[in-house]
Amino acid sequence: MLLGDEQVRRYVADGFIAFDTGLDSTFHDAVAAELAVSMNEGSPLLGDNLLPRIPMLADLLDSPAVDGAMTSLLGEDYAWAPHRFPHNSEPLTRADRSGDFDPFLNNARMGPGSISGSGWHQDGHSKAGRSRWHTFRAANLFYFPQDTPLAKGPTRLLAGSHLYANITLATPDQVVLRDIPKGTAIIADFDVGHAGTPNRTDTTRYMLKFVVLRMQCPTRATWDHRDPVWQTPDSLCSPHDLPQAWTSLWNWLRGAPRNEGTCAPTETIPRLINEMRARDPQQRLAAMYDLAALGETAVPALIDALRATAGLGRHVAPTPDDMGYYGKSEDHLERKFSPRQFVPEDAAVVLGAIGEPAVEPLAALLDDEDPWMRINAAYALGEAGPDAAGRYADRIGELLDDHLAAVARAATDALCTLPCFGSPTVARLGSVLAHDMDDGEEPAMGEPSLGGRWTKQNHLRYLASLALLARVTGSNPPDGLEQAFIAGLDDETGYTQAIACQGLERLGTRTGLKAAVRHLQTRRWDPNHIRLAERPPRSAIRT
Repeated sequence: MLLGDEQVRRYVADGFIAFDTGLDSTFHDAVAAELAVSMNEGSPLLGDNLLPRIPMLADLLDSPAVDGAMTSLLGEDYAWAPHRFPHNSEPLTRADRSGDFDPFLNNARMGPGSISGSGWHQDGHSKAGRSRWHTFRAANLFYFPQDTPLAKGPTRLLAGSHLYANITLATPDQVVLRDIPKGTAIIADFDVGHAGTPNRTDTTRYMLKFVVLRMQCPTRATWDHRDPVWQTPDSLCSPHDLPQAWTSLWNWLRGAPRNEGTCAPTETIPRLINEMRARDPQQRLAAMYDLAALGETAVPALIDALRATAGLGRHVAPTPDDMGYYGKSEDHLERKFSPRQFVPEDAAVVLGAIGEPAVEPLAALLDDEDPWMRINAAYALGEAGPDAAGRYADRIGELLDDHLAAVARAATDALCTLPCFGSPTVARLGSVLAHDMDDGEEPAMGEPSLGGRWTKQNHLRYLASLALLARVTGSNPPDGLEQAFIAGLDDETGYTQAIACQGLERLGTRTGLKAAVRHLQTRRWDPNHIRLAERPPRSAIRT
């Protein structure tokens, strides 16, 4: 059940769409009943064990509506990330239910025991941060197994914020807060700002979140595509008007040249470079994509703008007590490396959108003495994509040997978007998975509120496994992938192990599949002795 052009256009502009999962009402009732038990079993944070605890959720992820939406927006080879999470919103106390609720309110009081957070935020890739992208490389799936009227506390969204580097600039007219019928799913770009809403009823509200990843850059539209021309939909939720940006991203999803159908602006490049620093997101984003529309002409000025950020120590991560760690700095131009989420310079975003004309100047920065230049150059080359920058994929792979973990991690993330690297880079990634790194045990928790213990080494290994998964998904997989994935099965986090199993499944070798099955067999979990609801009949799975 693929999406249509209008739905995809709304996703490009607003950053999210809602749809019915097409499953029978009894299925959703059974999921809600299971959640009511499992959230009170003494392990309220089911977290990443959500699927083995409630196996019927696999039918949701495999349903035609969900599979069609994921295929449409993230390609036919998309992959589910190991992170998934149940968000419960418990009833407010009677004393806290008085008065009207301001939909834009930050950190609203939630009912005791709520996991759902009411502070506006953009997610970090759980425990091991990745890049932010304007292109559509990751998404959240929010699933509601029960009717969720406004009083019950639906998830709130900030329309158009998926292109923001900093959501402190969001405004009340971006808030989307609506009744959500039972069985609804929302697919939201990973960088959309969102928040929980207080529950003013007497029963718990459940929402389940799953994360899905793009594995290949688009070469063609993967939805029910009829009209190649960008047309701004009527009645968007986003208050912005960004036809240049939306056309560029629409073209990227179609596998077409980014500037097809855009118009070169009449403004001078210096003025646009200056407007790219504007506090107003509309002005900043419009300037960025006007510069992208200029193409090669704008490259020298953008390289200069990127170089101007060298020497500022931006490769040094802020600490979790700094709002910049969460992308909420009062300085709207702050861009820093972070274990939670790496936000690149706007100039790097634009250079990546320009593509081929920017590749050689960017490649020269891979040797720059300033780590921030190496980090942003790797990011921008990854955004330029395999056709434009694939010849530098193995050069980016060499940054895995960089003495700074931040550079190695950003380079590994860039390899996820350039899955055309060869055997030398596979060997380097395999070495990351098989051998300990210097200072690798230094704590580097991406999401402190989730608990656990992640290290620099854990971060790098997880990203290495994702880069290898993207590579095995691509054409002509090089030698060494099987050995690298098998090495990943010994990682301690579970995330790297999960991705390694997916990689071995996609590789399909006898030895690799045997290793994956042996690994999973000892980790099998039988939830039936504590299940409350009977699994609905197969006839209820699809309607």
